[in-house]
Amino acid sequence: MTDSLAIIGTGMAGARLAESLVAEGYRGAITMIGEERVNPYNRIQLSSVLAGDKTLDGLPLLSEDWYRANRIQLHCGDPVVALDAAEREVVTASGWRQQFDRIVIATGSRPYIPAIHGNNLPGVMAFRTLDDIAIMQSFAEQGERALVVGGGLLGLEAAYGLNQLGLDVTVVHNSDTLMNRQLDRRAARLLQQSLEGRGIRILTGVRSAAVTGTERAGGLQLEDGRWLAGELIVFATGITPNVEVFDGSGLEINRGIVVDDQMRTSAAGIYALGECAEHNGITVGIVAPIWDQASVLTETLLGRPARYHPREHSTQLKVSGIDVFSAGNLKTDQHSRDILVSDPLAGVYRRLVIRDNRLQAALLFGDKSQCSQYEALIGSGQLLGAHENQLMFGAALS
Repeated sequence: MTDSLAIIGTGMAGARLAESLVAEGYRGAITMIGEERVNPYNRIQLSSVLAGDKTLDGLPLLSEDWYRANRIQLHCGDPVVALDAAEREVVTASGWRQQFDRIVIATGSRPYIPAIHGNNLPGVMAFRTLDDIAIMQSFAEQGERALVVGGGLLGLEAAYGLNQLGLDVTVVHNSDTLMNRQLDRRAARLLQQSLEGRGIRILTGVRSAAVTGTERAGGLQLEDGRWLAGELIVFATGITPNVEVFDGSGLEINRGIVVDDQMRTSAAGIYALGECAEHNGITVGIVAPIWDQASVLTETLLGRPARYHPREHSTQLKVSGIDVFSAGNLKTDQHSRDILVSDPLAGVYRRLVIRDNRLQAALLFGDKSQCSQYEALIGSGQLLGAHENQLMFGAALS
């Protein structure tokens, strides 16, 4: 009898798993169930589409022919509203109800919008889906001022895209430095200068108190008393695992759905991966570890031994003409070597952190030519040997 597998979620995690299963010879029947009306697409390229650097044609992850050829059923635009973990049965918003032999939950996350006054007014939004791009593009045809709350990766990419659409853009960030989770102060300062040079206003060390307006958003009140005008207010203040629908399903849920090293949940025959999953108390928010999880889950579903081991991954800002790369843990102590190269006139800054003859972290601004080598060294923990002193200047390790 053919094994039936449901993948709840048609985002990048679910699509990656389906593609991996097919490539590894899985012969069961796969059904993908999703909230969005469109087939799985490359969400991380949305900011590039908004900025006009890429087109919508390049977003689909897999072709319609691929799904047909591999007999994968797509059930899009009809989100799961209930799950009976014991019976392995799903129920969707349309009333469709189906039991499966095994179920994978890959529902991702939802944008977090702070609980401040006016956060539900028209004109207030997050940046997560294709529909969000359509809203922003429509606003650009009639509006002038946009406010982006959040100076992390997504917020800055949204700000750049809106700036490219011709809007007057201001970024509001509660930390003193942009991308404070990935950059040190020197790199953050260079990044801020580069963005301001493009006409994007940056306010750091400030917090939002309320969205002002009556029938729609008209601006943002800050905690320090200042008021900023803006008819479009985009919150890029983080994500939260999309797991609310599974409350009461019988699954163990903390912040995300708890999984073990094989991506198994607390219920037999049910698995989870991606931003909705919690492994050893940690949820992920970037693509690279999700790819690792998909590989492990593929092996698990095929009955092969595999274990998920979290590792360091890099982040890169997708803003045309501004090269930013960060990987590893930048924290140092008396046992670390902190090597810096800075050329402010050229707009280049490079920093490597080395511990015990191994590369612990790399931060690059203005020149990412060595990023692949640095990322590989950080991930592998390879000894640098005699190359330690030359690594900053492109010494290659065999």
